[in-house]
Amino acid sequence: MPNPSFNSRKPISVHALPIFVSLFFSAIPHSALKIPPPLPILPLPSASQLQWQLSSMALFLHFGPNTFTDSEWGTGHASPSVFNPTLLNASQWVHVAKEAGFSRVILTAKHHDGFCLWLSEYTDYSVKASPWRNGKGDVVAELAAGAKEAGIALGLYLSPWDRHESCYGKTLEYNEFYIGQMTELLTRYGDIKEVWLDGAKGEGEKDMEYYFDAWFSLIHQLQPDAVIFSDAGPDTRWIGDEAGVAGSTCWSLFNRSNAVIGGTNPQYSQGGDPHGHDWVPAECDVSIRPGWFWHASQVPKSALELLDIYYKSAGRNCLLLLNVPPNSSGLISDEDIQALQEFKELRRSIFSNNLAEKGLLTASSIRGGNDNYQFSPYNVFEENIYTYWAPEEDQRDWVLYLDLQESVSFNVLQVQEPIHMGQRIIKFHLEILSGGRWKNVISATTVGYKRLLQFPTVQSQYLKLVIDMSRADPLISYMGLHMDRFSILSHASNTTSQIYVNGSQVLKQVPNKHSQTATV
Repeated sequence: MPNPSFNSRKPISVHALPIFVSLFFSAIPHSALKIPPPLPILPLPSASQLQWQLSSMALFLHFGPNTFTDSEWGTGHASPSVFNPTLLNASQWVHVAKEAGFSRVILTAKHHDGFCLWLSEYTDYSVKASPWRNGKGDVVAELAAGAKEAGIALGLYLSPWDRHESCYGKTLEYNEFYIGQMTELLTRYGDIKEVWLDGAKGEGEKDMEYYFDAWFSLIHQLQPDAVIFSDAGPDTRWIGDEAGVAGSTCWSLFNRSNAVIGGTNPQYSQGGDPHGHDWVPAECDVSIRPGWFWHASQVPKSALELLDIYYKSAGRNCLLLLNVPPNSSGLISDEDIQALQEFKELRRSIFSNNLAEKGLLTASSIRGGNDNYQFSPYNVFEENIYTYWAPEEDQRDWVLYLDLQESVSFNVLQVQEPIHMGQRIIKFHLEILSGGRWKNVISATTVGYKRLLQFPTVQSQYLKLVIDMSRADPLISYMGLHMDRFSILSHASNTTSQIYVNGSQVLKQVPNKHSQTATV
């Protein structure tokens, strides 16, 4: 009798079915089964924190009566009549941000002077008392509409310090007032992706307690997808300076219990905490101009200055929050737009071409074995944190070997971790093969979402990325080699003397225990 087949009209015997199913599944090769990923290492980012980190850069918009009075910290006594931006176009702000590569904007809905850029029902000190739009305009509403149309995330800054409100200094009364205004902002304008507040307050001002925990709970209740920024989190933290510069070691790990809003140690904020129990990544705020508000006498930073800041902020596992203040007509100034466009072109010229991506990659080990493409070293050429190289467990060496197939010059290394699996790498270094010997090019600490390292230009066909220390098995989602022909470092020749670049150490030539395997 012929064997039953799927084409046979004769039904399969019920008694033979278990044997057939067993044989069918036993024929599936073991290699077809996926290897589970390694265990994440705590703490981990929330979904909103992850989206925040992926955005890399945000545009801050300081705007209000200070724009018209040539001041930075308003007294709260300026007449609302000074606020009259006759050409205001919030869509232009959004367009400028998007064209320059920024994916979110944050507006000072209320600064320390207490003046509100929306029609608040809790104070008359707002746009409704100004001549702009005959007292019926709403800056927050116009920006929210423009951001939504452009697909740009919206954030709002609501200053806790209010130099105008009479109840400021009366703890219970002012906290109720502040929560009332926060509720207006979070219920009228659609999705808010970031709420920004700080502990700024001038010396000699009224002393009072802010009910931060109540504020944070309300924000998460009304806008569950929003991240909250402050000196101490809970979702993102201040880097500790207003120069846009992160520490050369920068952990997203943090202990909120060690931080106080308005009184956190700047060094602790800059570096984070490798033993931290909370995931609170850092945000680097800096202004494109000397001041935070627009002043006719000031000029913007150059594109090269912005590029240097980018290396030291977004390139150190942080989000760059660049303030670009609208002018008194209600538009972002042409000279600021030009600087932003030139900054964008510099980034494109440097980072659009990964000089490593056509190279041949091998690894010291691969999770699941050398034939397992799920954790292949070639994943590091994909710009996606959800694919990554993972080594086999319980290994002593963690190395990626790269054969560029020809001699290549470069002076920037880019490394990224899949941060949804936790931040892991403590220390790493890059080596090149030169004159038949391995030379260390640069050594650094921490990677996180993105690490950019600059060094004097080197040239080689063979190199290796070595992970020296890690909190758990290291995982790498991206590796790039780039040529920066614009920064001052790009014009320096290679050297074997010990120097420091952006807080990372460029090392002397040293023998290395991996040398015998790296000439493959």
